[in-house]
Amino acid sequence: MTIDAPGPTESVRSTAPRPAAQAAARPPARDTEPATGARGASGWWAFAGRAAPVLGWLITLVIAVNLGQGAYGQLTESERSVGMFEAIGYPASAVLLIGVLQAAAVVLYVVPWTAFLGGLLLTAYLGGAVAAHIRLEDSLTHTLTPVLYAVGVWAALFLRSERIRWAVLTGR
Repeated sequence: MTIDAPGPTESVRSTAPRPAAQAAARPPARDTEPATGARGASGWWAFAGRAAPVLGWLITLVIAVNLGQGAYGQLTESERSVGMFEAIGYPASAVLLIGVLQAAAVVLYVVPWTAFLGGLLLTAYLGGAVAAHIRLEDSLTHTLTPVLYAVGVWAALFLRSERIRWAVLTGR
């Protein structure tokens, strides 16, 4: 007589029904559709659940390409980048360092596992850009452009990450 035991990749499942108290203690799944009786609500939520990450990645790619181009100009120490930094009051030697930091933040932002950290670093970088535009007394359009980029960074993260959406919408 042999007894079959589950292997290391198998699990034992009980066929007995769970007690009502244990079933009630289980939290509801996060990915469930809303239990509303409104006609078409489940279809809308299903569509939004599929479209949100796609839209988030599109926004992410647009932002990453634009900020990546700026980082490339700083890494190559182009005349335009050096001229802008000198106009702000930074020495030409700071262009390369800030370019490296910007490029690292963009890469962290694009990688899903480090996107939150990349979003934080890009927000800090863009905050510095706002401060520089204010210092130069630039027009309102030039001053608000980094603010709009920062809003786009977090909107894209909200759309592409279920964990961030869940944390923002539930407060947990």
